[in-house]
Amino acid sequence: MNDTPNYKERFIDFLLKTGALRVGGDFSLKSKRISPWFVNVGDFNEGESTSALGQFYADSIMGSGEQFDLLYGIPEKGNALAVATAIGLAQKGKNVPWFFTRKVPKEYGEATNLSQAERIKALVVGRAPKNEQAIVQLDDVFTAGDAKYQANEILRGLGDFKLPLLAIAVDRQEVGIDGKSAIEEYEQKTRTRVSSIVNALDVYSFLRENAPLKTPTGEIRREDVERMANYLRVYGTPTARKSVGSLEQKIIGRDRSVIPACDVATLEDFEEIVKGTADVDGIGGFKIGFELGLGYGLREVMEVARKHTNKPVIYDHQKAGTDIPDTGKNFAEVCKKAGVDAVIFFPQSGPETERAWIYHALDKGLKVIVGGRMTHPAYAVSEGGFITDEGALEMYKIAARAGINNFVVPGNKPDVIKQVREVVEAEGVNPVFYAPGFIAQGGSISDAAKVAGDRFHGIVGRGIYQAPDKKAAACEHTSKLFI
Repeated sequence: MNDTPNYKERFIDFLLKTGALRVGGDFSLKSKRISPWFVNVGDFNEGESTSALGQFYADSIMGSGEQFDLLYGIPEKGNALAVATAIGLAQKGKNVPWFFTRKVPKEYGEATNLSQAERIKALVVGRAPKNEQAIVQLDDVFTAGDAKYQANEILRGLGDFKLPLLAIAVDRQEVGIDGKSAIEEYEQKTRTRVSSIVNALDVYSFLRENAPLKTPTGEIRREDVERMANYLRVYGTPTARKSVGSLEQKIIGRDRSVIPACDVATLEDFEEIVKGTADVDGIGGFKIGFELGLGYGLREVMEVARKHTNKPVIYDHQKAGTDIPDTGKNFAEVCKKAGVDAVIFFPQSGPETERAWIYHALDKGLKVIVGGRMTHPAYAVSEGGFITDEGALEMYKIAARAGINNFVVPGNKPDVIKQVREVVEAEGVNPVFYAPGFIAQGGSISDAAKVAGDRFHGIVGRGIYQAPDKKAAACEHTSKLFI
């Protein structure tokens, strides 16, 4: 962080020492997301910490390069910030007036018959602003931005002012449910620049360089910092995601393989598949489904698998990721405790569920495979189904933006594989494809492999588990990978 202004480092240190910055737990945000890091500046309600906070705001505002005449505190938390920041600026040689507005019913603006002077007298506490003056707005955080838009409207109803800057304490650098940055959208709509004392990347970089780090609330470990990186990969803005780096997960040790889909009803049948095929060179791993998982418990199934192989075991809940976002945490914990290596998601419940389930899986150390299109007829709208073609592709896009590079595609639909490949490569991801849909569903492993590219794993169910000689069947199907 040698290029970071010194006040940023001091502010992060200040947040840690006061306990306002917490890292390493599971914190519920206003957005309902569960985050591994949290900042609360609302607890600064006594002289010493409020004075320090005002100086940090002053440093940030002066460092922005913007010219300004007044400070405006956005009700309610911004009221005290305006006073504290004015004092901080005065201590640095810049004497600036402050004001805030009373919180009253919406009776401001052109809809009223009051003159400008009367509107200001009715609403303003502190120094009355004058036309053409430049006003810096202050608040603690930026979530959806509702209070900021309202404040902008109030100020424009009071007069003809310049609104060059909105100063906040911490920019979490997250996207909303729609995948857009609320701050960037606000800047575009209002033409007011948002400046923070620090952002998520400042905090992440500081912690990465200093962890392990003892704080009054406990030790911040290196693995806690990595959890923050995973969170930013999933929920972060493009800038944040790019800075923390992509996540290249390699599940299968070889670039091409066949994965038996062990969709059988008994542990004995499962053990027969694993025992008979595990030593076949082209078998990359094994996929288990809800029949075994619910019938016997994942942990018992994994114990059987590990008797015969160390190759990866992928759990496909058929279809995980179709519930509310919160349940992703419990799902990931169960899978991790059982010992599975990777999980398959078809996140049809929407973008926020997809992000949450991906984050929680990564947070627990699981590898993630995401699908959007399926093998059977009448799935996508273009085939007569419920899921729009665009919506299915969006599942792949969101996963790719979160750093996921492993994807399920329908092996019996080469045109769809080609489309998905183009979509995820456009997001900067070099994909690894896993494809079911062969034998009973009519797909060809060799045809799918040609479209999928160099990294391809064919998922074969009945073609192996119903074969009298499972090893021979495994050898036959793996031989088609390079035709």
